Amino acid sequence: MYRPRNNSWWWSTLAAILLSSYALADEFQRGLVAFNDGNYEQALEAWLPLAESGDLNAMYNVGLLYDEGLGVGQDKERALAWYLVPAQEGDVSAQFNVAMIYDFGDGVPEDNEKAVYWYTLAAKQADEQAQFNLAVMYATGEGVEVDLDEAMRWYKYSADLGHAPAQYNLAYMYDMGQYVPEDNHLAMDWYLKAAEQGDADAQYAIGLMFDEGDGFVPDDREAIRWYTKAAEQGNLRAQFNLAIMYDVGEGIPEDDEAAVRWYTAAAEQGHADAQLNLGVMFENGEGTDKDLLAAMKWYREAADQGSRDAQYAVALMFDEGIGVAEDNVAAIAWYTRAAEQGDPQAQNNLGAMYDAGEGTAMDDTKAVYWYTLSANQGNTVAQNNLGAMYYTGEGIEKSKTEAYKWFYIAGELGNDDARDNQVLAAKGMRRSEVNRGRKLALKWLKEFNEDPPAL
Repeated sequence: MYRPRNNSWWWSTLAAILLSSYALADEFQRGLVAFNDGNYEQALEAWLPLAESGDLNAMYNVGLLYDEGLGVGQDKERALAWYLVPAQEGDVSAQFNVAMIYDFGDGVPEDNEKAVYWYTLAAKQADEQAQFNLAVMYATGEGVEVDLDEAMRWYKYSADLGHAPAQYNLAYMYDMGQYVPEDNHLAMDWYLKAAEQGDADAQYAIGLMFDEGDGFVPDDREAIRWYTKAAEQGNLRAQFNLAIMYDVGEGIPEDDEAAVRWYTAAAEQGHADAQLNLGVMFENGEGTDKDLLAAMKWYREAADQGSRDAQYAVALMFDEGIGVAEDNVAAIAWYTRAAEQGDPQAQNNLGAMYDAGEGTAMDDTKAVYWYTLSANQGNTVAQNNLGAMYYTGEGIEKSKTEAYKWFYIAGELGNDDARDNQVLAAKGMRRSEVNRGRKLALKWLKEFNEDPPAL
Protein backbone atom coordinates (compact mmCIF):
# COMPACT_ATOMS: atom_id res chain seq x y z
CA MET A 1 0.00 0.00 0.00
CA TYR A 2 2.58 2.53 1.04
CA ARG A 3 4.76 4.28 -1.41
CA PRO A 4 8.48 4.83 -1.04
CA ARG A 5 9.12 8.35 0.16
CA ASN A 6 10.63 10.15 -2.77
CA ASN A 7 13.72 12.37 -2.72
CA SER A 8 12.66 14.73 -5.49
CA TRP A 9 11.74 17.36 -2.92
CA TRP A 10 15.00 19.22 -2.87
CA TRP A 11 14.76 21.13 -6.12
CA SER A 12 11.46 22.69 -5.11
CA THR A 13 12.51 23.40 -1.55
CA LEU A 14 15.73 24.91 -2.78
CA ALA A 15 13.82 27.50 -4.77
CA ALA A 16 12.02 28.74 -1.70
CA ILE A 17 15.29 29.36 0.03
CA LEU A 18 17.34 30.57 -2.89
CA LEU A 19 14.71 33.12 -3.90
CA SER A 20 14.35 34.38 -0.37
CA SER A 21 14.24 38.12 0.07
CA TYR A 22 17.02 37.76 2.59
CA ALA A 23 19.47 36.73 -0.10
CA LEU A 24 20.45 40.23 -1.08
CA ALA A 25 24.13 40.20 -0.22
CA ASP A 26 26.48 40.26 -3.16
CA GLU A 27 28.21 37.04 -2.11
CA PHE A 28 24.92 35.26 -1.68
CA GLN A 29 23.80 36.46 -5.08
CA ARG A 30 27.12 35.37 -6.57
CA GLY A 31 26.52 31.91 -5.13
CA LEU A 32 23.01 31.87 -6.52
CA VAL A 33 24.17 32.79 -10.03
CA ALA A 34 26.91 30.14 -9.86
CA PHE A 35 24.44 27.51 -8.69
CA ASN A 36 21.98 28.28 -11.45
CA ASP A 37 24.84 28.00 -13.97
CA GLY A 38 25.81 24.61 -12.54
CA ASN A 39 29.04 25.97 -11.03
CA TYR A 40 28.52 24.32 -7.67
CA GLU A 41 32.10 24.74 -6.46
CA GLN A 42 31.82 28.50 -6.94
CA ALA A 43 28.46 28.46 -5.16
CA LEU A 44 30.04 26.69 -2.19
CA GLU A 45 32.93 29.16 -2.23
CA ALA A 46 30.49 32.06 -2.03
CA TRP A 47 28.09 30.58 0.54
CA LEU A 48 30.47 28.87 2.97
CA PRO A 49 31.84 32.06 4.58
CA LEU A 50 28.30 33.38 4.95
CA ALA A 51 27.21 30.11 6.53
CA GLU A 52 30.16 30.17 8.93
CA SER A 53 29.14 33.68 9.96
CA GLY A 54 25.63 32.43 10.82
CA ASP A 55 23.56 33.29 7.76
CA LEU A 56 20.68 30.81 7.98
CA ASN A 57 19.93 30.75 4.28
CA ALA A 58 23.58 30.17 3.42
CA MET A 59 23.76 27.42 6.05
CA TYR A 60 20.81 25.69 4.45
CA ASN A 61 22.29 25.95 0.99
CA VAL A 62 25.69 24.65 2.08
CA GLY A 63 23.88 21.75 3.74
CA LEU A 64 22.09 21.11 0.48
CA LEU A 65 25.33 21.03 -1.51
CA TYR A 66 26.79 18.47 0.89
CA ASP A 67 23.49 16.56 0.93
CA GLU A 68 23.46 16.12 -2.84
CA GLY A 69 27.21 16.06 -3.45
CA LEU A 70 27.17 19.18 -5.63
CA GLY A 71 30.59 20.78 -6.00
CA VAL A 72 31.82 18.74 -3.07
CA GLY A 73 31.94 15.10 -2.02
CA GLN A 74 28.56 13.95 -0.75
CA ASP A 75 28.59 14.00 3.04
CA LYS A 76 25.27 13.50 4.83
CA GLU A 77 26.80 14.06 8.24
CA ARG A 78 28.06 17.52 7.26
CA ALA A 79 24.76 18.24 5.55
CA LEU A 80 22.95 17.42 8.76
CA ALA A 81 25.23 19.70 10.76
CA TRP A 82 24.51 22.62 8.43
CA TYR A 83 20.77 21.94 8.32
CA LEU A 84 20.30 21.72 12.07
CA VAL A 85 20.67 25.40 12.96
CA PRO A 86 18.12 26.71 10.41
CA ALA A 87 15.88 23.77 11.31
CA GLN A 88 16.01 24.74 14.99
CA GLU A 89 15.18 28.28 13.97
CA GLY A 90 12.01 27.06 12.28
CA ASP A 91 13.06 26.66 8.65
CA VAL A 92 10.54 24.15 7.30
CA SER A 93 12.72 22.88 4.45
CA ALA A 94 15.64 22.31 6.78
CA GLN A 95 13.38 20.49 9.23
CA PHE A 96 12.18 18.22 6.47
CA ASN A 97 15.69 17.50 5.24
CA VAL A 98 16.90 16.70 8.75
CA ALA A 99 13.99 14.30 9.14
CA MET A 100 14.84 12.60 5.85
CA ILE A 101 18.45 12.02 6.83
CA TYR A 102 17.44 10.46 10.16
CA ASP A 103 14.60 8.51 8.51
CA PHE A 104 16.82 6.77 5.98
CA GLY A 105 19.97 6.59 8.11
CA ASP A 106 21.79 7.99 5.12
CA GLY A 107 25.34 8.73 6.26
CA VAL A 108 24.25 8.84 9.89
CA PRO A 109 22.73 6.21 12.19
CA GLU A 110 19.05 5.72 11.41
CA ASP A 111 16.88 7.29 14.10
CA ASN A 112 13.17 7.05 13.41
CA GLU A 113 12.20 8.86 16.61
CA LYS A 114 14.22 11.90 15.55
CA ALA A 115 12.76 11.59 12.08
CA VAL A 116 9.24 11.72 13.54
CA TYR A 117 10.18 14.76 15.65
CA TRP A 118 11.46 16.76 12.68
CA TYR A 119 8.72 15.59 10.30
CA THR A 120 6.18 16.76 12.88
CA LEU A 121 7.70 20.25 13.04
CA ALA A 122 7.68 20.52 9.25
CA ALA A 123 4.21 18.98 8.97
CA LYS A 124 2.77 21.56 11.38
CA GLN A 125 4.06 24.19 8.98
CA ALA A 126 1.97 22.63 6.20
CA ASP A 127 4.78 20.82 4.41
CA GLU A 128 2.73 18.27 2.43
CA GLN A 129 5.59 15.78 1.94
CA ALA A 130 6.43 15.89 5.65
CA GLN A 131 2.76 15.30 6.43
CA PHE A 132 2.72 12.31 4.11
CA ASN A 133 5.91 10.82 5.54
CA LEU A 134 4.65 11.37 9.07
CA ALA A 135 1.40 9.59 8.19
CA VAL A 136 3.40 6.63 6.89
CA MET A 137 5.37 6.44 10.13
CA TYR A 138 2.21 6.50 12.25
CA ALA A 139 0.67 3.82 10.04
CA THR A 140 3.72 1.54 10.20
CA GLY A 141 4.89 2.27 13.73
CA GLU A 142 8.31 3.60 12.73
CA GLY A 143 9.70 5.81 15.48
CA VAL A 144 6.30 6.09 17.08
CA GLU A 145 3.50 3.85 18.33
CA VAL A 146 1.10 2.78 15.61
CA ASP A 147 -1.73 5.29 15.59
CA LEU A 148 -4.07 4.89 12.65
CA ASP A 149 -6.14 7.92 13.58
CA GLU A 150 -3.01 10.07 13.44
CA ALA A 151 -1.99 8.43 10.18
CA MET A 152 -5.36 9.27 8.65
CA ARG A 153 -5.22 12.81 9.99
CA TRP A 154 -1.84 13.52 8.41
CA TYR A 155 -2.77 11.77 5.15
CA LYS A 156 -5.85 14.00 5.01
CA TYR A 157 -3.84 17.17 5.65
CA SER A 158 -1.36 16.22 2.94
CA ALA A 159 -4.08 15.15 0.52
CA ASP A 160 -5.99 18.39 1.03
CA LEU A 161 -2.83 20.28 0.04
CA GLY A 162 -2.78 18.34 -3.22
CA HIS A 163 -0.13 15.71 -2.48
CA ALA A 164 -0.86 12.92 -4.97
CA PRO A 165 0.68 9.99 -3.02
CA ALA A 166 -1.34 10.98 0.06
CA GLN A 167 -4.47 11.21 -2.05
CA TYR A 168 -3.74 7.75 -3.42
CA ASN A 169 -3.15 6.20 0.00
CA LEU A 170 -6.30 7.81 1.37
CA ALA A 171 -8.27 6.50 -1.58
CA TYR A 172 -6.79 3.02 -1.14
CA MET A 173 -7.84 2.94 2.50
CA TYR A 174 -11.42 3.81 1.62
CA ASP A 175 -11.36 1.39 -1.31
CA MET A 176 -10.18 -1.55 0.79
CA GLY A 177 -11.92 -0.58 4.01
CA GLN A 178 -8.50 -0.47 5.62
CA TYR A 179 -8.61 1.31 8.99
CA VAL A 180 -11.80 3.11 7.87
CA PRO A 181 -15.25 1.95 6.75
CA GLU A 182 -15.22 0.95 3.08
CA ASP A 183 -16.53 3.76 0.91
CA ASN A 184 -16.14 3.33 -2.83
CA HIS A 185 -17.35 6.82 -3.62
CA LEU A 186 -14.84 8.51 -1.31
CA ALA A 187 -12.19 6.21 -2.74
CA MET A 188 -13.09 7.29 -6.26
CA ASP A 189 -13.03 10.98 -5.27
CA TRP A 190 -9.48 10.71 -3.90
CA TYR A 191 -8.27 8.45 -6.70
CA LEU A 192 -9.50 11.04 -9.20
CA LYS A 193 -7.63 13.84 -7.45
CA ALA A 194 -4.40 11.83 -7.60
CA ALA A 195 -5.07 10.57 -11.12
CA GLU A 196 -5.63 14.07 -12.46
CA GLN A 197 -2.12 14.89 -11.26
CA GLY A 198 -0.81 12.00 -13.33
CA ASP A 199 -0.54 9.38 -10.61
CA ALA A 200 -0.39 6.09 -12.54
CA ASP A 201 -1.44 3.88 -9.61
CA ALA A 202 -4.53 5.98 -9.08
CA GLN A 203 -5.34 5.86 -12.80
CA TYR A 204 -5.06 2.08 -12.68
CA ALA A 205 -7.27 1.90 -9.60
CA ILE A 206 -9.99 3.98 -11.31
CA GLY A 207 -9.79 1.73 -14.35
CA LEU A 208 -10.18 -1.31 -12.13
CA MET A 209 -13.22 0.14 -10.36
CA PHE A 210 -14.94 0.76 -13.69
CA ASP A 211 -13.80 -2.63 -15.00
CA GLU A 212 -15.15 -4.60 -12.06
CA GLY A 213 -18.08 -2.33 -11.22
CA ASP A 214 -16.72 -1.86 -7.71
CA GLY A 215 -19.41 0.39 -6.27
CA PHE A 216 -20.27 1.67 -9.73
CA VAL A 217 -22.00 0.47 -12.87
CA PRO A 218 -19.32 -1.35 -14.92
CA ASP A 219 -18.10 0.78 -17.79
CA ASP A 220 -15.58 -0.90 -20.09
CA ARG A 221 -14.92 2.27 -22.08
CA GLU A 222 -14.03 4.23 -18.95
CA ALA A 223 -11.94 1.31 -17.71
CA ILE A 224 -10.00 1.29 -20.98
CA ARG A 225 -9.52 5.08 -20.85
CA TRP A 226 -7.99 5.00 -17.38
CA TYR A 227 -6.02 1.80 -17.95
CA THR A 228 -4.51 3.43 -21.03
CA LYS A 229 -3.41 6.52 -19.07
CA ALA A 230 -1.72 4.31 -16.47
CA ALA A 231 -0.31 1.86 -19.00
CA GLU A 232 1.33 4.63 -20.98
CA GLN A 233 3.17 5.60 -17.79
CA GLY A 234 4.47 2.07 -17.35
CA ASN A 235 2.01 0.68 -14.82
CA LEU A 236 2.34 -3.05 -15.49
CA ARG A 237 -1.04 -4.03 -13.98
CA ALA A 238 -2.77 -1.55 -16.25
CA GLN A 239 -0.74 -2.80 -19.20
CA PHE A 240 -1.81 -6.37 -18.51
CA ASN A 241 -5.49 -5.56 -17.98
CA LEU A 242 -5.53 -3.41 -21.11
CA ALA A 243 -3.96 -6.26 -23.08
CA ILE A 244 -6.68 -8.62 -21.85
CA MET A 245 -9.40 -6.23 -22.98
CA TYR A 246 -7.89 -5.93 -26.45
CA ASP A 247 -7.32 -9.71 -26.54
CA VAL A 248 -10.93 -10.66 -25.86
CA GLY A 249 -12.61 -7.56 -27.29
CA GLU A 250 -14.01 -6.36 -23.99
CA GLY A 251 -15.37 -2.82 -24.35
CA ILE A 252 -13.36 -2.34 -27.50
CA PRO A 253 -13.04 -4.14 -30.85
CA GLU A 254 -10.75 -7.16 -30.55
CA ASP A 255 -7.23 -6.15 -31.57
CA ASP A 256 -4.60 -8.88 -31.28
CA GLU A 257 -1.77 -6.56 -32.30
CA ALA A 258 -2.63 -4.11 -29.53
CA ALA A 259 -2.94 -7.04 -27.12
CA VAL A 260 0.55 -8.24 -28.07
CA ARG A 261 1.93 -4.72 -27.63
CA TRP A 262 0.58 -4.36 -24.11
CA TYR A 263 1.32 -7.95 -23.11
CA THR A 264 4.89 -7.30 -24.21
CA ALA A 265 5.12 -4.10 -22.16
CA ALA A 266 3.94 -5.91 -19.02
CA ALA A 267 5.95 -9.06 -19.76
CA GLU A 268 9.16 -7.08 -20.07
CA GLN A 269 8.50 -5.75 -16.58
CA GLY A 270 8.22 -9.30 -15.26
CA HIS A 271 4.45 -9.81 -15.14
CA ALA A 272 4.12 -13.63 -15.19
CA ASP A 273 0.58 -13.82 -16.59
CA ALA A 274 1.50 -11.36 -19.33
CA GLN A 275 4.51 -13.53 -20.18
CA LEU A 276 2.27 -16.60 -20.33
CA ASN A 277 -0.31 -14.91 -22.55
CA LEU A 278 2.38 -13.48 -24.79
CA GLY A 279 3.75 -16.99 -25.21
CA VAL A 280 0.29 -18.14 -26.32
CA MET A 281 0.09 -15.31 -28.86
CA PHE A 282 3.47 -16.27 -30.34
CA GLU A 283 2.62 -19.97 -30.35
CA ASN A 284 -0.65 -19.39 -32.19
CA GLY A 285 0.48 -16.48 -34.36
CA GLU A 286 -2.16 -14.13 -32.96
CA GLY A 287 -1.36 -10.45 -33.42
CA THR A 288 2.14 -11.38 -34.47
CA ASP A 289 4.00 -13.85 -36.65
CA LYS A 290 3.99 -17.39 -35.31
CA ASP A 291 7.28 -17.87 -33.48
CA LEU A 292 7.68 -21.02 -31.40
CA LEU A 293 11.09 -19.97 -30.08
CA ALA A 294 9.62 -16.71 -28.80
CA ALA A 295 6.70 -18.65 -27.35
CA MET A 296 9.06 -20.94 -25.46
CA LYS A 297 11.10 -17.93 -24.25
CA TRP A 298 8.08 -16.27 -22.69
CA TYR A 299 6.69 -19.53 -21.31
CA ARG A 300 10.04 -20.14 -19.63
CA GLU A 301 10.08 -16.62 -18.18
CA ALA A 302 6.67 -17.18 -16.61
CA ALA A 303 7.44 -20.77 -15.61
CA ASP A 304 10.58 -19.70 -13.78
CA GLN A 305 8.40 -17.33 -11.75
CA GLY A 306 6.20 -20.25 -10.69
CA SER A 307 3.30 -19.98 -13.13
CA ARG A 308 1.87 -23.50 -13.23
CA ASP A 309 0.12 -22.87 -16.57
CA ALA A 310 3.43 -21.78 -18.07
CA GLN A 311 5.18 -24.80 -16.55
CA TYR A 312 2.60 -27.02 -18.19
CA ALA A 313 3.08 -25.22 -21.53
CA VAL A 314 6.86 -25.70 -21.36
CA ALA A 315 6.40 -29.38 -20.49
CA LEU A 316 3.99 -29.90 -23.38
CA MET A 317 6.39 -28.31 -25.86
CA PHE A 318 9.18 -30.65 -24.71
CA ASP A 319 6.78 -33.59 -24.62
CA GLU A 320 5.50 -33.09 -28.16
CA GLY A 321 8.59 -31.47 -29.67
CA ILE A 322 6.85 -28.18 -30.42
CA GLY A 323 9.47 -25.64 -31.46
CA VAL A 324 12.12 -27.62 -29.61
CA ALA A 325 13.63 -31.08 -29.83
CA GLU A 326 11.44 -33.66 -28.11
CA ASP A 327 12.83 -34.24 -24.63
CA ASN A 328 10.82 -36.51 -22.34
CA VAL A 329 13.18 -36.00 -19.41
CA ALA A 330 12.67 -32.23 -19.56
CA ALA A 331 8.93 -32.79 -20.03
CA ILE A 332 8.82 -34.92 -16.87
CA ALA A 333 10.63 -32.21 -14.90
CA TRP A 334 8.27 -29.45 -15.99
CA TYR A 335 5.11 -31.57 -15.70
CA THR A 336 6.19 -32.38 -12.14
CA ARG A 337 6.54 -28.70 -11.21
CA ALA A 338 3.09 -27.90 -12.59
CA ALA A 339 1.54 -31.07 -11.16
CA GLU A 340 2.85 -30.31 -7.68
CA GLN A 341 1.02 -26.99 -7.92
CA GLY A 342 -2.21 -28.84 -8.68
CA ASP A 343 -2.46 -28.52 -12.47
CA PRO A 344 -4.84 -31.35 -13.48
CA GLN A 345 -3.57 -31.61 -17.06
CA ALA A 346 0.02 -31.81 -15.91
CA GLN A 347 -0.96 -34.44 -13.34
CA ASN A 348 -2.63 -36.58 -16.00
CA ASN A 349 0.23 -36.23 -18.47
CA LEU A 350 2.77 -37.00 -15.77
CA GLY A 351 0.77 -40.08 -14.85
CA ALA A 352 0.74 -41.14 -18.51
CA MET A 353 4.53 -40.81 -18.74
CA TYR A 354 5.01 -43.00 -15.67
CA ASP A 355 2.40 -45.37 -17.12
CA ALA A 356 4.28 -45.70 -20.41
CA GLY A 357 7.81 -45.30 -19.06
CA GLU A 358 8.54 -42.21 -21.19
CA GLY A 359 11.43 -40.12 -19.90
CA THR A 360 11.51 -42.21 -16.76
CA ALA A 361 11.29 -45.79 -15.54
CA MET A 362 7.80 -47.27 -15.81
CA ASP A 363 6.05 -46.89 -12.47
CA ASP A 364 2.38 -47.88 -12.29
CA THR A 365 2.07 -46.80 -8.66
CA LYS A 366 3.16 -43.26 -9.50
CA ALA A 367 0.92 -43.31 -12.56
CA VAL A 368 -2.07 -44.16 -10.37
CA TYR A 369 -1.09 -41.45 -7.87
CA TRP A 370 -1.05 -38.69 -10.47
CA TYR A 371 -4.11 -39.98 -12.31
CA THR A 372 -6.02 -39.95 -9.04
CA LEU A 373 -5.11 -36.34 -8.22
CA SER A 374 -6.11 -35.23 -11.71
CA ALA A 375 -9.28 -37.34 -11.77
CA ASN A 376 -10.53 -35.82 -8.53
CA GLN A 377 -10.21 -32.38 -10.13
CA GLY A 378 -12.55 -33.42 -12.94
CA ASN A 379 -10.05 -34.27 -15.67
CA THR A 380 -11.95 -36.83 -17.74
CA VAL A 381 -8.87 -38.25 -19.49
CA ALA A 382 -7.31 -38.98 -16.11
CA GLN A 383 -10.59 -40.48 -14.90
CA ASN A 384 -10.66 -42.82 -17.89
CA ASN A 385 -7.01 -43.71 -17.36
CA LEU A 386 -7.59 -44.35 -13.67
CA GLY A 387 -10.55 -46.54 -14.50
CA ALA A 388 -8.31 -48.58 -16.80
CA MET A 389 -5.71 -49.01 -14.02
CA TYR A 390 -8.41 -50.28 -11.64
CA TYR A 391 -9.76 -52.61 -14.31
CA THR A 392 -6.38 -54.26 -14.96
CA GLY A 393 -5.01 -53.94 -11.42
CA GLU A 394 -1.89 -52.06 -12.55
CA GLY A 395 -0.37 -50.02 -9.75
CA ILE A 396 -3.39 -50.56 -7.54
CA GLU A 397 -5.60 -53.37 -6.27
CA LYS A 398 -7.87 -54.57 -9.07
CA SER A 399 -11.48 -53.41 -8.71
CA LYS A 400 -14.09 -53.59 -11.48
CA THR A 401 -16.43 -51.53 -9.30
CA GLU A 402 -13.92 -48.67 -9.00
CA ALA A 403 -13.13 -49.01 -12.69
CA TYR A 404 -16.82 -48.71 -13.58
CA LYS A 405 -17.19 -45.76 -11.22
CA TRP A 406 -14.46 -43.75 -12.98
CA PHE A 407 -15.62 -44.74 -16.47
CA TYR A 408 -19.15 -43.67 -15.51
CA ILE A 409 -17.95 -40.32 -14.08
CA ALA A 410 -15.83 -39.51 -17.11
CA GLY A 411 -18.66 -40.54 -19.44
CA GLU A 412 -21.14 -38.30 -17.65
CA LEU A 413 -18.65 -35.44 -18.00
CA GLY A 414 -18.50 -35.98 -21.74
CA ASN A 415 -15.61 -38.40 -22.41
CA ASP A 416 -16.64 -40.73 -25.25
CA ASP A 417 -13.76 -43.17 -24.68
CA ALA A 418 -14.88 -43.57 -21.10
CA ARG A 419 -18.47 -44.28 -22.21
CA ASP A 420 -17.20 -47.08 -24.43
CA ASN A 421 -15.08 -48.46 -21.60
CA GLN A 422 -18.06 -48.28 -19.27
CA VAL A 423 -20.05 -50.51 -21.63
CA LEU A 424 -17.17 -52.96 -21.99
CA ALA A 425 -16.54 -53.10 -18.26
CA ALA A 426 -20.21 -53.77 -17.49
CA LYS A 427 -20.19 -56.89 -19.67
CA GLY A 428 -17.87 -58.66 -17.26
CA MET A 429 -19.52 -57.48 -14.06
CA ARG A 430 -22.39 -58.70 -11.87
CA ARG A 431 -25.43 -56.43 -11.67
CA SER A 432 -24.67 -55.70 -8.00
CA GLU A 433 -21.13 -54.53 -8.93
CA VAL A 434 -22.50 -52.28 -11.67
CA ASN A 435 -25.10 -50.78 -9.31
CA ARG A 436 -22.45 -50.20 -6.64
CA GLY A 437 -20.14 -48.52 -9.16
CA ARG A 438 -22.99 -46.30 -10.39
CA LYS A 439 -23.89 -45.24 -6.82
CA LEU A 440 -20.27 -44.35 -6.07
CA ALA A 441 -20.08 -42.38 -9.32
CA LEU A 442 -23.29 -40.44 -8.65
CA LYS A 443 -22.10 -39.61 -5.12
CA TRP A 444 -18.81 -38.29 -6.51
CA LEU A 445 -20.58 -36.24 -9.19
CA LYS A 446 -22.97 -34.72 -6.65
CA GLU A 447 -20.08 -33.60 -4.43
CA PHE A 448 -18.09 -32.37 -7.43
CA ASN A 449 -20.97 -30.29 -8.77
CA GLU A 450 -21.71 -28.84 -5.36
CA ASP A 451 -18.12 -27.91 -4.61
CA PRO A 452 -15.94 -28.04 -7.74
CA PRO A 453 -12.21 -27.55 -7.18
CA ALA A 454 -10.66 -24.17 -7.88
CA LEU A 455 -8.52 -24.73 -10.94
